Amino acid sequence: MDRDGFISYSHLRDRELAQALQRGMHELARPWTRRQQISVFRDTTSLSANHDLWSSILGELERSRYFIYLASPEAAASRWVQKEIQFWLDNRSPERILIAVGSGTVHWDPSAGDFDWSRTTALPRMLEGVFRAEPLWVDLVEVRTSQKYSLRQPEFRSAVAALAAPLHGRDKDELDSEDIRQRRIALRLLRGAVTVLSLLLATSLAVGGYAWKMRGEALDRALVSASQALAAHSMELADTDPRRAAQFALYADEVEPTGESARALTRAMDANSGVARHLQGGLGAAASYSGSGGDAATQVAVSGDGSTLAYFSDLGGDAGRDREVHVYDIREGREMKDLRTQWPLGGGALELSADGRTLMLETSYNRMEVWDVRRAKLLRTITASEGRELAQAHRRLHAYAMSGDARWIAATYRTPGDEDTLWLTVWNAHTGERVDHRRAGGDLRLSFTADSRLLRALDTSGAGLSTWDPRTRQWKNAGPLPDIPIADRSVTLSAGATGTVLFGSTDRAAAELWDLRAGKRLATATGSLGHAALPADASGSVVAARGKQVALFDSTLRRPRTLGSFAWPVKSVAVSNDGRWVAAGSGDGAVSLFAADGAGFQRTLPNEGRLKAGELAADGRIAYRPGPEGTELWAVSDRESGLRRLGRIPRPMRAHDTAVAATSDGSRVTVVDEGVFSTWDPRTGKPVGEEKSFDYRFGPDQGLRLFYLADDIHVVSAWDSGIHLIDTRTWSVKQTLLPEEGPYQLLAMSGDRRTLAAVESAVGAVQVWRWSGEERFEEVMTGGTPPSSRNLRVAVSHRGEKLASVDSDGRISLFDVGSGRAVLSSVVEEPGLPEVVFSRDARTLAHAFSTDTRSGLEFWDAGSGEHRGEWVLGAPAPSSAEEPSLQVVPGSDSEVLTLDSAGTLLSRSLDISGWRAKLCRIVDDPLSKADYDRYLSGLAVDAPCRA
Repeated sequence: MDRDGFISYSHLRDRELAQALQRGMHELARPWTRRQQISVFRDTTSLSANHDLWSSILGELERSRYFIYLASPEAAASRWVQKEIQFWLDNRSPERILIAVGSGTVHWDPSAGDFDWSRTTALPRMLEGVFRAEPLWVDLVEVRTSQKYSLRQPEFRSAVAALAAPLHGRDKDELDSEDIRQRRIALRLLRGAVTVLSLLLATSLAVGGYAWKMRGEALDRALVSASQALAAHSMELADTDPRRAAQFALYADEVEPTGESARALTRAMDANSGVARHLQGGLGAAASYSGSGGDAATQVAVSGDGSTLAYFSDLGGDAGRDREVHVYDIREGREMKDLRTQWPLGGGALELSADGRTLMLETSYNRMEVWDVRRAKLLRTITASEGRELAQAHRRLHAYAMSGDARWIAATYRTPGDEDTLWLTVWNAHTGERVDHRRAGGDLRLSFTADSRLLRALDTSGAGLSTWDPRTRQWKNAGPLPDIPIADRSVTLSAGATGTVLFGSTDRAAAELWDLRAGKRLATATGSLGHAALPADASGSVVAARGKQVALFDSTLRRPRTLGSFAWPVKSVAVSNDGRWVAAGSGDGAVSLFAADGAGFQRTLPNEGRLKAGELAADGRIAYRPGPEGTELWAVSDRESGLRRLGRIPRPMRAHDTAVAATSDGSRVTVVDEGVFSTWDPRTGKPVGEEKSFDYRFGPDQGLRLFYLADDIHVVSAWDSGIHLIDTRTWSVKQTLLPEEGPYQLLAMSGDRRTLAAVESAVGAVQVWRWSGEERFEEVMTGGTPPSSRNLRVAVSHRGEKLASVDSDGRISLFDVGSGRAVLSSVVEEPGLPEVVFSRDARTLAHAFSTDTRSGLEFWDAGSGEHRGEWVLGAPAPSSAEEPSLQVVPGSDSEVLTLDSAGTLLSRSLDISGWRAKLCRIVDDPLSKADYDRYLSGLAVDAPCRA
C-alpha cells in the first residue's frame, strides 16, 4: 500500500508531537463509517520489528507522496533525519516537502529566495538553496509548549488541516468544512449508541479490568526477562566484541531498566572506554576466499592532523555500500560522502594527506587513484605498470607512500616481461608526472616524514636506509642496517623526524623498536605484536595489534594499555601524527575509531607537577608535595585545568602528623602541624595572621584530617581530645564534639562543606552533624556499623544525605543519614584500598581498588545498595607499601577523579543516563533481525539510540 505522507522527526525531542500530528491527520475529515482516508508513516508505530531499520525506512520513503519534516534544532542535527531528507532530495521533488516547526526558528528571506540561515535554527543546511519559492510550513511551537494536541484546539486543528490538505488533494477550507460535517453525523450516532453501550459497560468493565491487569503483569515479566537476557549477553561479549556489548546493554536498558542492565552498561562503558566511534560492524565470520594479497582486506587510514578517517573492507558494512571507500569526519563526528571506486581483493594502498583532503588508493593492476575527499571527486589515475599482464602474485604494489602535503607519491612494483625486478618510482601527485625512477635493489618499505621533506626507503634485505629529498630530487644512502634479523618480520616506519622503526615479532623473535639513525635498539616487546603504527610526534608511543586487541605501548614497549577489542584478529591499524586518534579494522570487516585520551568516556586532565597518589589532601580539593624548604600546593579540578598550581609556602610538612585544607577559591590554606595551626597565602608564600599552638596528642597509625567549612572561615579537625571547630581569624575553639569519647575519630566532610561525619575507628560507632552556619554543629544521626576490624575511610555525599565507611576487611557500610537506616553492608569484590566516594547526586558509590595486576573502580547503587560492576583503569605502577597506588575523589556534577601512582589524573562520569548517551554516540545501530527475534520476539521496542 502506498503512503500519502512520511513524518521525519527527532525521536529524542518530538516523539509525542509527531504521534499527535499523525493521529490528527488520520482523523481529520474521516467519515465515521470508514477507515482513515490517508496513510501517514511514522516509524516507531508503522514499522514491524525489523533488524534493518534503515532499509525499512527507505522502503517507506519510496512509497510516500509527501515528506513531512517536523522541524527542530535536534532534528536538524540528527544523522537519521539528514539521511531521510537527503534521500528525498535525491529522488523526489522538494515541492512535496511540508514543514511543521515544533521548536527552534524558521525565517524565509523573500529577497534571497531562500531561508535566512543566520536566523533559522530548525532546518538542516542541506536545504539551503533547495526551494524556488517559500515552501508550505506551519508553526507548532506554541502548540508544543501547551501540549494541547487535540483537533478541538484551534491552533493544532489549523496546522493539521494545512498539512493534510495537499495529501487529500483539497484546499484547507474545504477540508475543514468536511471535517465539521462528519463530526456532526458522528455526534448524532454517538448519542444513540451511548444508551445501549452503557448497559454493556458494567459487565465488560469487571471482566476487562481483570484481563488487563493480567496482561500488564505478563508484559512486565516478559520485559524484565528480555532485559536480563540482553544484559547477560552483553556481559558475555564485553571482552571479545565491545561494539555488540554496547548494543545489547543499550537495548537491555531500553526494554526495562534493571540491576542487570545497569551492570551491563557499566561493563560496556569499561569495554568501550577508548572507543570514539564504531564505524562498521563485522560479519562475525571470515571470508570464504582470499584475494591476490592473501586474506580478505579491511584497511584503514587516518590523516596526520586527526581530522579524517578513510576505510574499506571486502567484508562487513551495509549491503549497498560494498566496493566503496568510506570517509568519516572525526572532528565533526559524521560520515562524509563515499568514494565510489574499486580496490584489489585482499586490499591495497590507502593513504590520506596530513589535512585529510586528499586520498591515495591502490586499484587493481598496479594503478593508483588520487581523490579530492571533500568533493568525493577523482582527480587523476596514476599507472605504475600494466599489471593486467603480470602474474597474479605481482599484480599489486609492494610498497607505497604519499607525502603529507599530498604532492608526492612513491611506490615499488614489477613490470611485464621483467617480473624478477622491483622498480621504485616517485610521481608528482598533482600532475601525474614521473619524477624519479630506478631499480629498487631490494624489498623496500617506504614512508615520508610528517613534514614531507624526505622519503625514506628501508631495504629489508639489509642494504640499509636511504632518503630522497623532493627539493633536490636526490637520493642519499644512510649506510647499512645494524645487525637486525628482519626475515619474516613486519616493518613499520615512523613519519617523525627520527629514524624510528618497529620490527614486528615472529614465532622466534620479539618485536624490536630501533632508532636507525643512531643505530640503537630502543626497546624490545614482551609479547607478540602484529600490525602497528608509529605516531610522528616523537613521543615514543607505539600502536600495535595483539591478536584481537589494539593496544597503546610506551617507548619501552611495556605497560600496554588496551584501546579496544574485536571479535576477530586485527588486520590494519593507523594513527594520527600526535597519536591521539587510532583506527583499526578486523578480519571480519569491523572498523572502529579509538581515542588515546579516552574520547569522552574518561578525560586525562593536566598534571604539570606530576603529583602522584598519596599527595591529595583528605577532602580532594587540594594536593601538596612537601620538601625540605617548603611545600608546593595545587588546586584540584575536574575541569580543563586539572591540577592547577596555587603556589608555595615556606613550611615543610610531615606525612602523618600534618594536614592541610584550602578555601573554596584557593586564596588561603590552613596547615596543622603537630598541633600548631597557621594560615598562608599560597600565591605570595606569606603567612596570614599569627599561628596558634594547641594541646596535641595523635596516634601514629592514623592520618590527621582538616576541613574548611562553607564560610571559608572555620575549620574542623580531630585528635584524642575531641573534634574541634576553630575560627581561623582568632584560633578560638567555637565547639568541641565528643570530648569524652576517647580515641581518635575518623572524619569526613560533605562536598558542600556543611555535613561532618565521624566514625569511631575501633567499634564502628557513627555520628553525623550538620553545621548551622552560626558557629555550631547540630547532631543529625547516631548509629553504628557491625562489629568489624578497624575502619579505614569514611565518605559523605555532597549534600550530606548519605554516608559510607570501609574497614580493613574490605567491608563497606552505607547509611541513609536522614533515617539512620543501613542501606548496604557488603564486602568489596576487589580489596586492597579503602578509598570510597559518592557521585555528586548521591546515586552512586564508588570504591577504588588496586591489586598487583590491575586497578580500577567498582560501583554500588547508593539507593538500593545493589552492586553495579567495575571499571578497570589499568595496571598500577609500582609503589611502596606506605604510598597508595590509587586515590579517588569526587568531582563536580557526576564526575569522579582518580590519581594513580604514575601521576595520571582521570575524570569519569558516574551518571548512568550519561553512559547511555555516550554509548549511543559510538554505536547507534539497531539489533540484527536474528538477535531481535531471539530476545525481543513479540515485543515492540524502539531502537534505543534513534533520535
